[in-house]
Amino acid sequence: MAGYLSSDASGALSAHAEAMSPAETFQIAPHASGAPGGFAVQTARDTYLSFSPANDPISPASPSLPPSPHARPADPPPHALYIRMQTAHKARLATSLAAKAREKISRRELEDMVGRRLEEEEVRRLKRARREGGFYEAVLDVRVKGKHDKFAC
Repeated sequence: MAGYLSSDASGALSAHAEAMSPAETFQIAPHASGAPGGFAVQTARDTYLSFSPANDPISPASPSLPPSPHARPADPPPHALYIRMQTAHKARLATSLAAKAREKISRRELEDMVGRRLEEEEVRRLKRARREGGFYEAVLDVRVKGKHDKFAC
């Protein structure tokens, strides 16, 4: 069963932890080389995540295994890591959802704001103003037309 990615005291990475602890927390910062899109991932023990060939003495892997992930000492790794996210897991912006909800408004809501029954052309004009901006000015114009605005001239 898979769990949280963690780094033990020897620097070996595993995904067997079932709960979050400081060993499962990482700090992500731009890589020191300035590589565009490159990151350095620092563990809670002030080491950096890195990949190295199997015959590298830093790697805990045996020579017969492919390159393995491990934690390096506190100096930043010589290479940058690139992190990719799937859009399915990306958080949706609340502002875009609010904007979409703001675009839709019912005829009844518009009539309640204006204070009288509206004609088809007025409803279309108010809905368009709500989508494109300038909604409250358009509501004031409709109120003036119907003389339901106490501040109208």
